[in-house]
Amino acid sequence: MTSSEQPKPTGKSMSRRFAWFAMAIVAGIGLYTAGWFWAADRLESETARVVERLRADGKEADCTVPTARGYPFRIGLYCDGIAFADRQQGLSVSGSGLRSAAQIYQPFRIVGELDTLATELAAPAGIRTTAKDIRFSTRLAHPLPEIASVESGAISASDFDGRALGSAQGGAAHARSRGPDLDLAGSLKGLVTPLAAGLPPIDVDADVTVLDGVTKLQSRPHSLRGNSIDIRNLAANAPDGGASILGKAAVDADGLIDATLEISIRNPSVVAKHLATAMPQLAPDIARYGRIISAMGDNPKIPIVIVKGEVKLGIFTIGRVPPVD
Repeated sequence: MTSSEQPKPTGKSMSRRFAWFAMAIVAGIGLYTAGWFWAADRLESETARVVERLRADGKEADCTVPTARGYPFRIGLYCDGIAFADRQQGLSVSGSGLRSAAQIYQPFRIVGELDTLATELAAPAGIRTTAKDIRFSTRLAHPLPEIASVESGAISASDFDGRALGSAQGGAAHARSRGPDLDLAGSLKGLVTPLAAGLPPIDVDADVTVLDGVTKLQSRPHSLRGNSIDIRNLAANAPDGGASILGKAAVDADGLIDATLEISIRNPSVVAKHLATAMPQLAPDIARYGRIISAMGDNPKIPIVIVKGEVKLGIFTIGRVPPVD
């Protein structure tokens, strides 16, 4: 039988095939919808269980009106307010307007927003911070997230008596696990503080790697001792001058620092002037060293070595760093 002799589909068979196809689509949508709402219910109930477990452990926790949203292609948790407090550790966190979401096909990649976030840290000194317009993202993994990032708008800090400690126009913090090591980066834009009156707004940037940081973080260390870091950049910049540090540093078991650093200074005479304004008690020493460094040019690079807490510039000891906890 030739192709021209093949029976052609009738109108009735075509309608039947289309009906089955349409039914399959409707059934698929129904199953997907049922699965989404099942997952949404699990998310809400698991949130409630986590809150209850924290409370049973003596913590204070809340997620006000937890609601799963995002149908059809996303799923995320929305809370009017969030709160957590560990009174034994002297830590409390609260926020408003939590909105989070993950794509259905990437459930471990989570993004979200908070309208406001406030923290209180009782030790080593009572500090309150507030931030607005927070955006965050993370990629969940075991035992720690692969990446975590937070950006915010205006930030302010004060002590428990309400005295202002500083403010910034915005900030960011990023963390990434890289094998056993932990990469950390952060920034503050337009930082001002009454503790250093007279300084212009400062932009602060940090980019470091904590060696074996992932392993150490899992053990919840309470001390900086025994840690080593690679410093890719630690910088503080005003519009008319600034300084940055790169190198390696380590803290031994006794809290003494060993480091090999390179300090780059932009417009050293201006930097010395700002430091003398911020620390008037050290103004004579700053002026003396400032003149020496200014003689090295507008952008000198200064090698600094710290051996067991002793700060050395060449063969000269210029200071000492006390042991750290």
